[in-house]
Amino acid sequence: MLSLLLVGISTCTRTPGIASSCADSDSIPGLMKNEIRLGLLLPDSGVLATGYQAVRAGVDARIGAVNAAGGINGRKISYTWRDDAGTAQGNLLGARDLVDGQGVFGLLEFTAAAAGGASFLAERGVPVAGFATEDVWLRNPNMFGVVNSVGGAVDTYGRAVTARGGTRAYVVRAGMSAGMSGTADRIGQGLRAAGVEVVGNSSYLAGADSATRLAEQIVASGADTVVTMLAPAALPALLEAIHQAGGEPDVVLALGGYDRTLLRTGAASVAGVVVPVSYRPLEAGGAPVERYLDAMRRYAPQLTEPRQDSALVSYIDTDLLLRGLRAAGPCPTRASVVTALRSLTAYTADGLLAPTNVGVARAHPTTCVALLRVNPTSTGFDAEDRNLCGRELTPTL
Repeated sequence: MLSLLLVGISTCTRTPGIASSCADSDSIPGLMKNEIRLGLLLPDSGVLATGYQAVRAGVDARIGAVNAAGGINGRKISYTWRDDAGTAQGNLLGARDLVDGQGVFGLLEFTAAAAGGASFLAERGVPVAGFATEDVWLRNPNMFGVVNSVGGAVDTYGRAVTARGGTRAYVVRAGMSAGMSGTADRIGQGLRAAGVEVVGNSSYLAGADSATRLAEQIVASGADTVVTMLAPAALPALLEAIHQAGGEPDVVLALGGYDRTLLRTGAASVAGVVVPVSYRPLEAGGAPVERYLDAMRRYAPQLTEPRQDSALVSYIDTDLLLRGLRAAGPCPTRASVVTALRSLTAYTADGLLAPTNVGVARAHPTTCVALLRVNPTSTGFDAEDRNLCGRELTPTL
């Protein structure tokens, strides 16, 4: 599957995809006189696609805004995307096609299957920004993610649970994803470090697995806390099934659950759900939030509800790669962009993040979050804790 967003017409007279304005850049793919061509990998099909539906809107919005402001060092940004179907093989094929077939300069990657093409991209030195959900983001110095769930475990989520009276947790991860399994293990380690017993850890794929059966397992475990890593659309049915099975968890912590479309269900089961976010909560308002919402309205109108996690995080990671391109100067190379990204020591995504050292952040998990809670009428998110910080634990070998 291919979609090419053309946002500038190159006046190069040389081979397409090769720059003509920098004396030593004849061998740099994707760099042209008036354009820089990027690639995007994500699961647009397959069992994981539901959780990534808003990603392209975030990419469109950030690229649209930068192009409206003149582009990067005089060049407009375009991108070509590929569907990796959420599989390692699909990811490798997509990466090869984007780099060798389409000649892209750098890559945006929002998937749970990045391990498939990671070695290939590292060998080519392609700068990559995106969701850091697998260990390959740690091992490969060309890959950058400022919202990071890999590396050592952190006790942040455990602290959130204990502060709300939770003592026995059941962890539910998205099905069919090896990356999510590793993340769930680290979350379990962090819960235990904070004094929370982990009484269960199961995968769940909405539409394929039985919510009733999983709910019965959760209730039988005696859990007073449920920690989920599911797409927001899958939450109401599972929580309702838990209630139907006689469970009344004291704490429901939904990682990746920030999505105002969740509130449209009107389901009483989502009231009280606690959602951690690693960026400035949109409910906090202010100029950074208004700039994000304005960009979404102008350049990604196809997304009717921009207040959701996947759109905002893809917007931030797209901004990160664009900042690296800008910092590398008018004649960037792939290597100079990687170096520029590692040199960003106070990156804020235009106010959407606390100042972040990108070179450090790519190798360590996020330890500070803001906590939102679905209000009692399930009609909005209330800010509950603007800055809950934990500590990184020694990784389990």
